[in-house]
Amino acid sequence: MSKFTDNIFTIHNNIFSLTPVIIAFYKNYKSREKDIFLAYFILPIVLDPIVLDEIKSITTKSNLTRLVSNKKVMAGFHDRFKQFYQITNDCLQYALDCKYIEINETNLSVKVVNRDVLYTDSSLNKAINIASKLPKMFKLDVINTYYAFGIKGL
Repeated sequence: MSKFTDNIFTIHNNIFSLTPVIIAFYKNYKSREKDIFLAYFILPIVLDPIVLDEIKSITTKSNLTRLVSNKKVMAGFHDRFKQFYQITNDCLQYALDCKYIEINETNLSVKVVNRDVLYTDSSLNKAINIASKLPKMFKLDVINTYYAFGIKGL
């Protein structure tokens, strides 16, 4: 049964359908040093239905502290962070290979170079919408963002 569940997870969470979610975040994000490391937060946040309900109305006044202090959001976040780690790596590599993004090698910042909408799964429209609004919340530098979420390393 575990193998069946793993296979369903792999089919549902593939890089071809999840890469647009990550790109939606970086389209609206003002590039900063080491911002590639923020990619690891996107999928665990926007693919959890409980989190989506909690953050559906992100505004410029929304902040990360409100998000991480919410127990519903943080319940199981570390597990989701680990679960989506490799998928995020694969999505970033796919986006690089398809020339959707460029990564500055000196400061590890991400720049979206191809803004054309690529294939998107209609079931991910809500996740893509929230991902495009998430940059309003990520105002802290990368190290403080990891600290706020309680993540000690990759």
